[in-house]
Amino acid sequence: MKLISEVKKNAVYDYLYSAIRKGEIKAGDTLTERDLAERLGVSRTPIREAIRKLEEQGVVIHEPHKGAKVITLSAEKAAELYEVRELLEGLAVRKLAQIHTAEMMEELTGYIERAEKKALAKEIEKLSDINSAFHLALARLSGNIYLEVIMNMLQTQINLLMTTSLSYSGRPLENIEEHKKILEAIKLGDGDFAESVAKYHVRQAKIHAMKKIAEGGM
Repeated sequence: MKLISEVKKNAVYDYLYSAIRKGEIKAGDTLTERDLAERLGVSRTPIREAIRKLEEQGVVIHEPHKGAKVITLSAEKAAELYEVRELLEGLAVRKLAQIHTAEMMEELTGYIERAEKKALAKEIEKLSDINSAFHLALARLSGNIYLEVIMNMLQTQINLLMTTSLSYSGRPLENIEEHKKILEAIKLGDGDFAESVAKYHVRQAKIHAMKKIAEGGM
């Protein structure tokens, strides 16, 4: 019985998070337990638990007497998030340049190969998922557990911006080429150079996300 409950909770969370990423549930929208329970055909309990998880991840905020609302990522907040991401990913790639192995590079190359297929198929949400996995792998493979933990904490909000930045025509393949350059830099074993390449990539993603936000895309 508990397993069924967990499946329901995860399914509701996955639905809500996907709908927010796609823009089907928009920034500023209120998540009403009763309406969502009726729409999804479940009790309020998995709805409540899914909303709580989204709140813990910073995707929704609880407002007294109003309920849970999807966050609105202002240009200022998005810029701050990218600023932190640039520092963290720069550090991850610097460390990887010093400790990388053939197995690590094979894993990272696999993400890029899968991403290319999704980019060509124009499956942006699935591409964003692979993109997210690639960046989390950089943190995990760096060997710094604290770096991995912090990146995982931020990733849910970063994913919203990733989907936004990848929505521009031509950006998906451009993004993949930047990933390839990160791997090339890691292989060279030059920490300074690898860090600079990673930071450049994050800044490019920021430019596209900020454009979308300015156009009212978040």
